[in-house]
Amino acid sequence: MAYPQARSPFRDKLMTASLHWYTTAIEILFEMHDMQKPLPSFERMLDMAKNDPDALERLRLEMTRDAINAAPEDYRQRLHGLQFQIDGQRLVSKNPMQACIEISKMMHDSLQQMKTFIEGHTGDKPLPKEQPEAAKILSFPSEAL
Repeated sequence: MAYPQARSPFRDKLMTASLHWYTTAIEILFEMHDMQKPLPSFERMLDMAKNDPDALERLRLEMTRDAINAAPEDYRQRLHGLQFQIDGQRLVSKNPMQACIEISKMMHDSLQQMKTFIEGHTGDKPLPKEQPEAAKILSFPSEAL
């Protein structure tokens, strides 16, 4: 999905930050699955984002497809569903920053659910805040001057 191409310093910084995050995520995925297709350099993808966003989008779709197809068969349906949700969020977002924030919220919500599930099944409970022990108050006689 290509967003409108209004040029501004903020948009360029945002595009650079988003592209850096995306590049890092793809590199991790490819490393985890020992995928052989090389990822274009960050500079190349930044140039694509500025001058040929449709080519960058095609690359994103191709690499996403390859990453999902490289996953074990048992995970593919779930990964396709997750990608569907991500694509839907990108579609309804007004701009790339909103899409990034909403997708990040999805990730954090998922991690929180997983943490809650793990704590519930292992019996681990968050440590309660320690209550200070009750102290015995001593009275000292005051000296009259």
